[in-house]
Amino acid sequence: MMQSKVNVVLLGILIFVLGGIAGAVSHSLYQEYLKAAFFKKAQQPPDIIGGLAQELGLDAGQTESLRNIFEESRKRYIDLAKQFWPQYETIRNETDQQIKNILREDQKKRFEDFLKKVQPPPMQMDRQPEGAVPQNPDSGK
Repeated sequence: MMQSKVNVVLLGILIFVLGGIAGAVSHSLYQEYLKAAFFKKAQQPPDIIGGLAQELGLDAGQTESLRNIFEESRKRYIDLAKQFWPQYETIRNETDQQIKNILREDQKKRFEDFLKKVQPPPMQMDRQPEGAVPQNPDSGK
């Protein structure tokens, strides 16, 4: 009778821990999804200016002004991403370390392998062609 109570308690603890790990991994994956969506939006589709110009009946001067507005806005979004991306990386790295802290040594290796599969390569924000999507500054280290 006592053994079955202990088993139930241990099973409950195991389920709780596994739920925490699943939540942390899901959160990490969701952050990567948000990052990808943000940078995808930062790249303006080439036809949006033409489509908007046609829809609004813009003349050539207005269309060029619209193009300049979009370009300046895109640059500002990229600058903002460069400014705040290190904070996102810090949170992700702290989360990964917290997960590693609860794992056995054999699990840590499997966790690292899992992260290599699900996390994109680090991003570089320097040495990119004009108009390129910003990359993580830590990748060259």
